[in-house]
Amino acid sequence: MADRPLRLRCFQRACWWLAQGVHILPLKPRSKHLQPGYGPRQAHISDPALARKWFLNTDANLGVLLGGGAGLAVADWDNLPSYQLWRASLGAAVVTLIEQSPRGYHLFFFAPGLPSATGSGCEFKTRGACAVFPSMHPSGQFYRLAHPAPIAPLDPDSARQLFPFLSGTRVYKSSTAPQISSPPLAQGGLIERIKAARSIRDEVLAAGVALRPAASNTLVGLCPFHDDHSPSLWLNPVSGLWGCNRPDCPAAGVHDVINFRALLRDISNRAAIRSLADELL
Repeated sequence: MADRPLRLRCFQRACWWLAQGVHILPLKPRSKHLQPGYGPRQAHISDPALARKWFLNTDANLGVLLGGGAGLAVADWDNLPSYQLWRASLGAAVVTLIEQSPRGYHLFFFAPGLPSATGSGCEFKTRGACAVFPSMHPSGQFYRLAHPAPIAPLDPDSARQLFPFLSGTRVYKSSTAPQISSPPLAQGGLIERIKAARSIRDEVLAAGVALRPAASNTLVGLCPFHDDHSPSLWLNPVSGLWGCNRPDCPAAGVHDVINFRALLRDISNRAAIRSLADELL
């Protein structure tokens, strides 16, 4: 029997992607393979009526078109330690849409003209298709939202700072791609000042969460974002990162102090930045 709620979520998410100016693609159920006749060089979906046909009336997985007029790109990690290392260093200030795949994480950017490349455990893709939330992976697990922030623009200079393996690759100019110049690090100075003034440990303790040591540089406690009876919240005071080990928790994934305040107060990341800045700076 078809999962009507899942179809509805797929359709709603398809409409969300269309509203971002991103064309979408129907994938075979429980697969990353395209439906016949669809693909980057073939047909793709650009209007809600066709999206309704595919995602409300069939069990198709949802895919997005990389590149295209919107210049959508995805940074794809299948290796969790590599992602966590990048997130704790080069990617510490990045705020963008993050989805968790069964094997790792997808970070989405609007990066017109940038090429695809691979390095440091990450595949930066600017062409082709990408399966997205709430699709079902061939393993039977679902893609899920890890961080629902807006998709950040990424210019070539910022891209090479975040992904050094892109250095030396050629940037292609596109007359159809939107010209976006503000990088996701536009607030980086402010964000870094906030993180220097407010540790994730202090923010979590202020929320009433009791913490105890669990491993080297790791503290754990009861997660305030779901009914937790066995400590599933973890944080690393050194990197400033935290998350929840329960896959269906809104806090699953890897986050920072700004994300914690946003989730705790049910506000946007932008509002959380303002709140922390007003309080600390």
